Amino acid sequence: MTPVSSRPPTYDELLRYTRRSVVEQLSSLVHAVLGKADDWMFDLAQKEGEGADPFARSPRLEAMNTLRSTRATIERQFARQYEALFDELIEPKQGSADGLRLSLVEEQELEQQLASDLIVEALQRAHGHSLDALAKALAKIMGVESLAPRQNPLSPLNFGHALHRAVQGIDLPNMLQVVLYKYYERELLARFNEVLDPLMQRFMAAGLVPRQGIGPGASMRPGGGAARPGSAPPPPNSGAATTSSEHDAGGYAQGHGHGHGYGHGHAAPTSQEDANVFSLLREMLRALRPQQSGGPATGAVGHGLPERRALQTTEMLSVLSLMQTEVPPSVLETMERHEASLSVLLKRDLLESARRIGLSPEQVRISPDEEDAVDLVGMLFDVLFDEHDFEQRARNLVSRLVVPYVKVALLDRQMFMYRTHPARRLLNAVTEACEGNGGQSAHEREMLGKAEQVVDTLVGDFNEDVAIFETLESELRGFLEQHQKRVELAEKRAAEAQRGQERLEHARVQAGGEVSNRVDGRKVPAALREFLARSWSHHLSLVALREGTESVAWSAALSLADKLLDLLPGGKAAGISIPTAMQGLSADLVVVLGSSGVHGDAADAVIKAIADGVEAQRRGDAVAAQQAAAVLRVAPEPPPLPPQPRLKIVGGTDAVPDFGPDDLAQLRDLKVGDWISLAGEDEKLAPAKLAWISPISNRLMFVNRRGVRMLVASVEELSALKKLGKLQLRDAQGGAFEDALQRMVGRLKQDIA
Repeated sequence: MTPVSSRPPTYDELLRYTRRSVVEQLSSLVHAVLGKADDWMFDLAQKEGEGADPFARSPRLEAMNTLRSTRATIERQFARQYEALFDELIEPKQGSADGLRLSLVEEQELEQQLASDLIVEALQRAHGHSLDALAKALAKIMGVESLAPRQNPLSPLNFGHALHRAVQGIDLPNMLQVVLYKYYERELLARFNEVLDPLMQRFMAAGLVPRQGIGPGASMRPGGGAARPGSAPPPPNSGAATTSSEHDAGGYAQGHGHGHGYGHGHAAPTSQEDANVFSLLREMLRALRPQQSGGPATGAVGHGLPERRALQTTEMLSVLSLMQTEVPPSVLETMERHEASLSVLLKRDLLESARRIGLSPEQVRISPDEEDAVDLVGMLFDVLFDEHDFEQRARNLVSRLVVPYVKVALLDRQMFMYRTHPARRLLNAVTEACEGNGGQSAHEREMLGKAEQVVDTLVGDFNEDVAIFETLESELRGFLEQHQKRVELAEKRAAEAQRGQERLEHARVQAGGEVSNRVDGRKVPAALREFLARSWSHHLSLVALREGTESVAWSAALSLADKLLDLLPGGKAAGISIPTAMQGLSADLVVVLGSSGVHGDAADAVIKAIADGVEAQRRGDAVAAQQAAAVLRVAPEPPPLPPQPRLKIVGGTDAVPDFGPDDLAQLRDLKVGDWISLAGEDEKLAPAKLAWISPISNRLMFVNRRGVRMLVASVEELSALKKLGKLQLRDAQGGAFEDALQRMVGRLKQDIA
């Protein structure tokens, strides 16, 4: 026996031990499962072969041969996928939270999902308290408040779905799959204390779970104790854990003579709306800007001192061209300090850089028109940095665009008025390429590289010819269109997976409803109640998936349950002898039990337990009824099936905030292809595209720019998120530039108020 150190284990040691212990115990368990399944299939094949044509192909023999040929692969994949859960816990990959979602929607896949869900429910009932305590302790090790079930290798969800993941990509006969899932459930429940107890002892030694009330096989109260001071070093990488004008707009643009006719020579159906927004922005800017600020931008000075002269446009452009090769300090400071104003800091840098063309900052100022241009671009990029999901590489890339866009604003103010302006379209394209792009895949890295190449060209070659923006936008847009084809395929797969998941959920809800309608508020023997809640409900879900609720099979299954319940005291068949009744129902019972992998002697035992329980209730013998249930080792009153997962609106509460009819109307008007902004766990807003609307539940599925599912929610839940500021609607016909203009209006209104 290995001596136990008096020193409590460190977090790193505990995590390594947990990984090794869990993988070894589960691998041994799966080895036993496959061995028992092999023996069972062999016995069946032998019985089937007695007196049969020796040259006939036996389905059971073929199933046994399939198991033997794939056994090593299943064991290997099982161990690897469980090790991968710990790898993902320690070094999470972005966008992997949906690792357990359905990737296929065939009936067989849905049946595997349903079988795994039954195992999860059984584990939760038997060991839920202990697993909850381990989950809290594991979260503490990782330095987070909590871990989602999918992130937690020790969750009932991951234990229950482990076999499902291990057999992915392996073509197994349906008969063999049923046997494997049933043996896995039995072995996991029978041997789970062997997995659980060593972990509990180690976690107690580390002070992460309380010692009181914990013994071999015992359940513990929810909640883990905090680690003792000094008992462990800081946790490993915690990234695993689980939004009054002097001129009108036209005069502003015409005053500089650099327009390229984008509002005249190109179709611009919403140009008037944008021109109105532009005019409103300028009015609000000047209302906020002090008439006599004394600041360097306006050039107001003290009494008796000469007034600074306004920089000429050509001088401004010369200074900006010198600044263009490097990111100005103002931009770097703004990215570091959220509260900093890029407009204010940019004007400071611009005047300071006037020294580079021989001008003293104390003698020059920025004219009101030019100041409007700098302020608008500063606010534009403030919004982009604040409200868009840019990783650091992408933020650095976008920051290099600030100075070129100030130059465009000075040269061609129509950028703010026409959606067809090439500089506007280029900024939209760069944002599309960078937003939410962490460079995880080769193609994402290629897309970032292409965006960097475009920005390099712009920064190196842009002088005063705005036409370069059109060339670069066309080049980048062509690349994005190729990427979009991949995204559309990912969106289609996500929609298919969600459609399959909803069909599965709907079938389970229908089956659960039928169970509730028959047993709620009614005295039902424990064995019969358990049969209805598990085997019969499971069979009913499969019938709903395969044949629908209008089928003969559905009616037959309902009829079986009703006939069994009619045998109880007060029922229509209460006078019929139990043996006679059960003999007539046995064929249907065998079919239902077979759906759950219960065959032969095991099926006979269930049928006998149901009969004994009904007979005991007729006699009024509660003890005998309970003994009948004990034969099956079931609880007399099993808890109801857990509710289907819902969108969590606020941490720690299920209350849904009030929402107005206007929000609901706007959200109901969303169409497939529309974009919104959603706040993630870090409260950063990220773009989300409406990719699919469920014909079953009317829920809306949103995906990110890579086509990966982000959220599935009802209109009411989305409205609640909007009320909480976690969801923002975007300009349905525009991009990042157009959306930023609207945000700028909102910010200035708040400042004025």
